Amino acid sequence: MQPVVSPTSSAPSTTGKNEKTGRPKEMSAPTRLLVAKAAVLSSAMLARKNSSSRGAPGSAAPFGARESIAAISDMLSTQHKKPVRNSYVESERVEWALKIACTISMITVCLHTPRTIELFPSLTYIILAADFISVSIFMLDSVLRIHYEGIFRCDSSYLSNRWSQFSVFISIIHLLSFLLHCYQLIDKFFPFLHLHYRTWYGVIRSIRPFIIIRLIPLVVKFKLPKQRIEQLLKRSSQQVKNVTLFFVFFMTLYAIFGIQLFGRMDYHCVQPKTDPNNVTIMDLAIPDTMCAPEGIGGYECPAPMVCMQLNLNAKGEGFYGMFNDFGASVFTVYLAASEEGWVYVLYDCMDSLPSYLAFLYFCTLIFFLAWLVKNVFIAVITETFAEIRVQFSEMWQKKEVTLDEGFRKKLEKTEDGWRLIRLDGEVEAEGPKQKLQWMLRSMYFQCFVIIFVVLNAIGNAMFVYRHDGTDILRKHNFYIFEVAFTILFNVECIIKILCYGFRNFIRRGIFKFELILCVGSSLNCVKFFYDRNYFTYFQTFRLLRLIKASPILEDFVWKIFSPGKKLGGLVIFTIAFICCCSAISLQLFYSVPNLHHFRTFPQAFMSMFQIITQEGWTDFVVEVLRATDDNLVPFVALYFVAYHLFVTLIVLSLFVAVILDNLEMDEELKKVKQLKAREATTSMRSTLPWRLRVFEKFPTRPQMAVMRKADSDFPMPKVRGSFTHQFAVDHSLETTDSMDTDFEFPKKLMKSAGKRKISKYGLTFRQVGSTSLRCSLNNLLEKSRSMTGKFLQTAVRNKQFNMYSENGDLSRPSDSAPKKNAKQGEIDIRALQQKRQLAEITRNRIEEDMRENHPFFDRPLFLVGRASQLREFCKKLVHSKYDSQDDGINGGAKTKKRFKEIRALIGIMPYIDWAMATVTIVSCISMLFESPWPTTGENLVMYNAYLQIGDYFFVLAMTLELCVKIIANGLFFTPKAVVRDVGGVMNLFIYFTSVIFLAWMPKHVEINSLAQFLMICRAMRPLRIYTLVPHIRRVVLEFFRGFKEIVLVTILMIVVMFIFASFGVQIVGGKLAACNDPTITARENCTGVFWQKLFVTRLEVYGKDTDAMHPKIMVPRVWTNPRNFNFDHVGNAMLALFETLSFKGWNVIRDILWNRHGPWAVVFIHIYVFIGCMIGLTLFVGVVIANYTQNRGTALLTVDQRRWHDLKARLKMAQPLHVPPKPSESARLRTKLYDLTMSRGFNQAFALLVVLNSFTLVIPWNVEEEEQRATYVFTVTALAAFITMLFVVEIILKVIAYTFSGFWQSRRNRVDLLITVFGVIWIFLHFFVALPSSKVDVIVQVQLKKFTYTFGYLVVILRFFTIASRNSTLKMLMLTVVMSMFRSFFIITALFLLVLFYAYTGVILFPMVKYGMAVSKHVNFRTASEALVVLFRCLTGEDWNDIMHDCMRSAPFCYWNEGMNYWETDCGNFYGAIIYFCSFYLIITYIVRNLLVAIIMENFSLFYSSEEDALLSYADIRNFQYVWNMVDQEQKRTIPVERVKFLLRLFKGRLEVDPEKDRILFKHMCYEMERLHNGEEVSFHDVLYMLSYRSVDIRKFLQLEELLQREELEFIIEEEVAKQTIRTWLEGCLRKMRNPSQKDVEGVIPSGTGGHPVVHSSGHSSISHEETVQQRLRFESNGRNSVDTEETESSEEDTPPPIRKKAAVKNRRGSIPDVLSRTGLFQEAARKFMVGSSSEKKQVKLQLNVYDLPDVEERGEDSPFSPKNLSDEFMGDHSPLVITPSLPVPSTQGSPRPLMPSETTKDIEKWWNSLVD
Repeated sequence: MQPVVSPTSSAPSTTGKNEKTGRPKEMSAPTRLLVAKAAVLSSAMLARKNSSSRGAPGSAAPFGARESIAAISDMLSTQHKKPVRNSYVESERVEWALKIACTISMITVCLHTPRTIELFPSLTYIILAADFISVSIFMLDSVLRIHYEGIFRCDSSYLSNRWSQFSVFISIIHLLSFLLHCYQLIDKFFPFLHLHYRTWYGVIRSIRPFIIIRLIPLVVKFKLPKQRIEQLLKRSSQQVKNVTLFFVFFMTLYAIFGIQLFGRMDYHCVQPKTDPNNVTIMDLAIPDTMCAPEGIGGYECPAPMVCMQLNLNAKGEGFYGMFNDFGASVFTVYLAASEEGWVYVLYDCMDSLPSYLAFLYFCTLIFFLAWLVKNVFIAVITETFAEIRVQFSEMWQKKEVTLDEGFRKKLEKTEDGWRLIRLDGEVEAEGPKQKLQWMLRSMYFQCFVIIFVVLNAIGNAMFVYRHDGTDILRKHNFYIFEVAFTILFNVECIIKILCYGFRNFIRRGIFKFELILCVGSSLNCVKFFYDRNYFTYFQTFRLLRLIKASPILEDFVWKIFSPGKKLGGLVIFTIAFICCCSAISLQLFYSVPNLHHFRTFPQAFMSMFQIITQEGWTDFVVEVLRATDDNLVPFVALYFVAYHLFVTLIVLSLFVAVILDNLEMDEELKKVKQLKAREATTSMRSTLPWRLRVFEKFPTRPQMAVMRKADSDFPMPKVRGSFTHQFAVDHSLETTDSMDTDFEFPKKLMKSAGKRKISKYGLTFRQVGSTSLRCSLNNLLEKSRSMTGKFLQTAVRNKQFNMYSENGDLSRPSDSAPKKNAKQGEIDIRALQQKRQLAEITRNRIEEDMRENHPFFDRPLFLVGRASQLREFCKKLVHSKYDSQDDGINGGAKTKKRFKEIRALIGIMPYIDWAMATVTIVSCISMLFESPWPTTGENLVMYNAYLQIGDYFFVLAMTLELCVKIIANGLFFTPKAVVRDVGGVMNLFIYFTSVIFLAWMPKHVEINSLAQFLMICRAMRPLRIYTLVPHIRRVVLEFFRGFKEIVLVTILMIVVMFIFASFGVQIVGGKLAACNDPTITARENCTGVFWQKLFVTRLEVYGKDTDAMHPKIMVPRVWTNPRNFNFDHVGNAMLALFETLSFKGWNVIRDILWNRHGPWAVVFIHIYVFIGCMIGLTLFVGVVIANYTQNRGTALLTVDQRRWHDLKARLKMAQPLHVPPKPSESARLRTKLYDLTMSRGFNQAFALLVVLNSFTLVIPWNVEEEEQRATYVFTVTALAAFITMLFVVEIILKVIAYTFSGFWQSRRNRVDLLITVFGVIWIFLHFFVALPSSKVDVIVQVQLKKFTYTFGYLVVILRFFTIASRNSTLKMLMLTVVMSMFRSFFIITALFLLVLFYAYTGVILFPMVKYGMAVSKHVNFRTASEALVVLFRCLTGEDWNDIMHDCMRSAPFCYWNEGMNYWETDCGNFYGAIIYFCSFYLIITYIVRNLLVAIIMENFSLFYSSEEDALLSYADIRNFQYVWNMVDQEQKRTIPVERVKFLLRLFKGRLEVDPEKDRILFKHMCYEMERLHNGEEVSFHDVLYMLSYRSVDIRKFLQLEELLQREELEFIIEEEVAKQTIRTWLEGCLRKMRNPSQKDVEGVIPSGTGGHPVVHSSGHSSISHEETVQQRLRFESNGRNSVDTEETESSEEDTPPPIRKKAAVKNRRGSIPDVLSRTGLFQEAARKFMVGSSSEKKQVKLQLNVYDLPDVEERGEDSPFSPKNLSDEFMGDHSPLVITPSLPVPSTQGSPRPLMPSETTKDIEKWWNSLVD
């Protein structure tokens, strides 16, 4: 037995014999304890296995041994908290020495750069000495371990361990680094030796930072066994690998598509005489603009500029934005997928090609790569982290409560009795101290403190820098203000210390925090420290005390940040990883010339941290690549791309995973939440809304009815109308039974009290009597049953063929199911369901009372009558819609319909809503054409009659719609009023604003005027669709349900921003202003004018860095703040920090702070970015995802319910296999070809050909490329043609092997055939029709050549898509993305409508804003279409803050005069821009976009779930697919219901159902398929869902509603099967009575066969819920041979005699033998038992147990069960069964037939006695 060995070392064996003495070694005490535990555990496992095998002979325990072995392995491999030290190499001193050496090595490698040593020359000797110490420790440790363990002597030697090999390698690197340092010093002090040291030699030190890997196992100790850790890492790494492959697939797709679509974009607008090989900055346009030759459709250069193709290399073009070859295209696609700088590439492509092509390309690239595929990484990390959380739960478990130790109490007995005593030591004191304690605990004191904290925050917010002489005075006053508050809070702290004592005071966490704030703020009051802002952050963090003021916010913060180990460990890991990568980059690039980012470690750290935030990282990488040698450019690019990929997709995803894990609820809490959610729904259903409760304030005026005199002259008083309703019936709905025919027809007796129109059938009054009473009771029962929930509607619909039960009773009420004794902790689902029904009944009763007692209740506009014909007609108009779910209703056959998805989409809302949605869309399209350009206003709706048509049409249509809906449902005070929620209010608001605008149509609209506000309200028209489409409305409701948590996160982030804003105002407020001339440093010198350089291009051209050639413009000198931000007051500071919260502009703030205040000032912004952005933004992501899953119900699902949810989704994705039929053995050639084409090697070979075919697109296929590189283009096109011919051969082989009909069955084959046909057409056109462009100059031939190139690469790209179907991993992930797209369709639609509203608003607010830093010819709001492009850019976060600041421009920085229209000025809107852009970014980017992440995570769990977690694995589903294909030979996806039994017999493995051992379950499954589908065909998913329900414990895996529905269905199935069994057995008995001499008796099968499941008295399902999955559906493979054909099975078992089969077809009741018809007694008794009696005589209920009756199956063609022939051993020589009153079941001597149970014989005797009586 071996203890666990540390990863860094290998320990010798602790068992076996001693190497020196040869004696057996003694086990240590902990080892002996583990052995004893293992022995006890193994014996317990064995005992449990034996007991289970004895208790359940038919069920085995396949996992018992495996569980015991795993448990013992985990016990024996778990490390002790204090492992035994067996040698000096494992001593604690050696570990500490290694920790110190690793730390020293990490510090010295960060400091060892030429620039650092230049700044601190003495540091070189300190580094040398520290390196000597660390190297000595490493080498000494290696030598000692080699001496102790040996090198290669055995498996436990030192170098046999990988950790040891890594340690030796790192030690050698450290030794070489130390020798290199010595070499450098020797060359420095002894130059005459001519050693010639080079700075790039230091690259060898870039490996040293990996020493942190050796430090991790020394610091972090895992409690999990090594095997389990390796299993977790293996599984997670495999998932990351699969998702990375999927990401590479899309990257490759867009890379090759970009190469062919854009190619070489080398055309620029230049001066006419420019040399394309020697371009200078003076030749380019300002700014540099790309263009397209004439006829292509791109940007055309203005005169006198010309469009010319320039010859620039990769460094000159800047790498980013190039599609010249495959490498450059992949690099561009990856950088664009990071959503940084992609818009500039988009604008270049829009100038080079038609704009719509570039826009579609980049929009889909962002959507798929940045929003869908990359977010799959979050799903992977989250799922992996959830699994790790389960494994490491013990390590992260909190030992004690640390929330607020002061609230902990204990129960002690005192003089006054038992009391709760606080554990913080608050001893009740006497005198003044007691009063102080009472005061501190009082609510008034807490409010007093909070008020002063708020006042302190308000005082901080009021401080303003005006950059004049008053700033000094305000600074002094603010100092006095701060000293006063500091004294006040210090007094509070001193009072608490005096009251509680210092020990008890310091024990509470909140008091510790207050003490630290008091000490720090007191130091800040010292004038020396105050002026230098050393302790300013203590006074700003005082605002965090406000969190204690709100219990809700405090609980939320505690929930997020309380597990400090997880979040703190992740922060430490992130910082350590950045430091390691910064040190590596520092040593790699510090010697690169003209690269200042890696001169010192702080610069390297800031650069690598900037890559994590992704802000400006593309410009940074391009700058590094330009400074790097050409041969090393690919490796440097790969290095930074790999680093960016890891930190953005994995490290940042870890933060989301931690937040989601902290928001995860406990399993028991989830069940409680489910119950509370349903109870809340129940309570809501029992009350009326407040708009209807207003009628309760008015006196009641019940409606009275006048009854006419009938057969008497007695006066009839007025009675309530509701009382008369129970005697009045509607003939159109009345169905009388046969018993009512003996009475005379009812007479018309009365009319309504008012002048109420009577229907054409009239009101009738039944004759009073027993018949009327019975009918009334039946109606009441029927009405109560019709009010049950959805679960019973399905059952009743399926039982419409037999409305009455077979004994004459009504259908079973909803509450008549036998109750199962609920276990402790279980939820009474049926009681909850009945409570909900009762709530609905209560609400309906209240409405009925309101309707009777208040004449104006439920009367639209208090004018339209309740039963008015106009209202009924309007109701039909409002509620009529397409019913896509009417298949099979009312017992009808299912109709096969195509395009079910489209039909379901049509049926989601009524026709009138579809019409209004169409009108709204048309009106929104009309609004897209409105534009303020030109400024004459001819494209504005006020001046354009054509644009007004859409408004008139919309207002007219909405007027008609509202009129019809108000007449049908009422406006406000009716149950289904038009205005009953926020959606109705918004409808009226949109309508009235449209009407007012149409009536007013203002011609003069100023900025910030009422007319402009009205136009903004009119822009809300797209939001009208929110209220029309129910799915979009549900998305909005789900968003607002989780609004509480989103508000809490927003408040928390505002608090954090306010703290850092106050801190920023204190340290840099008023200090950021500078002169725009960088050569001027003093404000008094900032006067006059100077030449300012203009930005021209990103290209590297001659003269760019030369002041003489660079274009300049003369501007005045101005002393001002930076353009986009300042910290002069809290408002501007919070705006700057909000922009930084989106990672935008923070690097600009960092650079300005570095240049104007030194390196220490940038620490502030780095801390804020890390805390506010990396943690704050992930809070938004986590909260939105958690709310989405909670609203959908998935967050409240337990682990088992989640597995069931995933299983249903996985089954929904499953489809029948399209396997071609195998040819007969006689066709040898076809058989060989079939085996060849179905082989794995064949598929892999053609998958490789697909990749090779796609590789031919690595260079552009176009005419220009052919002219420059004709050989290369011809080679790749010829290779593509050759591969296409190979695919033709593949098609031919498959057609021969499968036949054409078999080949055509598969969609994949059809797609391959279509693509291959296109490929052959391309070969013919390209190589035989179109001539090379160099041979001809005819325009027609050139155009044809362009077409063939385009057609050819489109065929190759289509072929590239087929690789997803050839790889299972790509196929599953593709399904995940496709399902995410379908599920997010309505979310994306809601997102687009909201963006469309913002686009219309932007056109109104910022139509003619003059161009600036961001606003340009591509970025403007002149039309709604251009505004959509701008908002899509803002949606990705690309420089949205620069656009906002351009739109904030106001006078005097723009042209504006009072009274000007908004389209006549080039000013923006200052406050409107802030509200517009901040709200857009907050709502759209932070919230709505994260819903896509939630959907992807929900769908990805299907792909991620392992085989062990799945209820039905992929292997089981594949087994079902194979068996289904055997039965469904025509591949119609449906089979006749008669084949279901044959299908069930063919299953093997886990899905196997044995008809002999599990015959009751077999019956239930067949009957379920028969009755649910009315004897028609069943589909693939019908059978699969049925098997899934039968394979799980429904009470454990199903949710409450679904569980209730399933139990109801299973009860009905069990009841019907029991009746069938009884009826069949009785028919067999009666046949024996009819022919006693017949020996071939059918109908008796011995009961008592072993292995039958036992039914419980609950009757909830066919088999007990406590049974395991194996007992519900046998998952075992016994090697039984499958049935060959259905005909053979039927001929052997199911062939009944023809005469009896004919008799059984008629009717079940008609199958009683005719011999009984001679005796009226027998006939009447049989009718009594089978169909029930109509008399009032007391009926006898038989207590027949189905499982004790003989298992005789009913004969009949319409039955799902076919009869079985009895074997001779049971029926050979048996006497017939004769039933007499004295001897119910006579026994035959010598008969081997088993006897019936006594309970059954008693029931039969009782039945016979009732017949005789």
